[in-house]
Amino acid sequence: MRRILSISVASLAAFVLLTGQASAAQTRPRLSFVRDGGASIGWSAEGGSSPADPNNSRSLRVFVPAGGGASAYTYGRSEALIGIRGLTLAQIDHLGFDSKGYLGAGAPRISLGTIGDDGPHTYFLSAFYCNDSLGGDWRTSDFVGDTTNCTIWRDGTTELTWAAAEVAAGLNHEHVVASPNDWFFIQDEPTPVQGGSALLYVDRLSVQDWMWVRGGFRGAKNCNTASCI
Repeated sequence: MRRILSISVASLAAFVLLTGQASAAQTRPRLSFVRDGGASIGWSAEGGSSPADPNNSRSLRVFVPAGGGASAYTYGRSEALIGIRGLTLAQIDHLGFDSKGYLGAGAPRISLGTIGDDGPHTYFLSAFYCNDSLGGDWRTSDFVGDTTNCTIWRDGTTELTWAAAEVAAGLNHEHVVASPNDWFFIQDEPTPVQGGSALLYVDRLSVQDWMWVRGGFRGAKNCNTASCI
């Protein structure tokens, strides 16, 4: 598993400064995107939507050339609305996404940061190790709820079920950290050694209290009323 996100801290800082702070009246979280090395990420009708999202026609289109990287994340008011900061793994209810297209050992994935008694840890939630077919070339990755066909990686070296990770993180008194970022959706394969490029589509990206199915204000669905992963 790859451990290094190919998006620099300087790029993130510049992005935040350029886009400004979220409105105090904001009630739904907004996704922010980072692109590196010629990569692109954004909502598109090109790939359609997941079969589990029948009333929609859009998904996140992610294209990454060799050596590039693309990420989705939240910050500021949007980050606070997600509701994942400070939680233990056992307190997390929703983490997952549907995807179609490229599937590599390390990406697409969600990277989740925690801190415990022995310092920081990163959990790599890769679709390669957690997916079930939805039909139409779409697959779903439910990292928290799938107890039969899903494993994750702790620090890129230890493969665990989510239940086993909950126990290990609990014994280490880990909780999700806010800095440098608690979660990222990441596509940073293929590497220059692998060659080629990666094209995929992502729908129903779910992180704790919210799920995204398209751009705009109504593209974010609250998990209390929507069928989140």
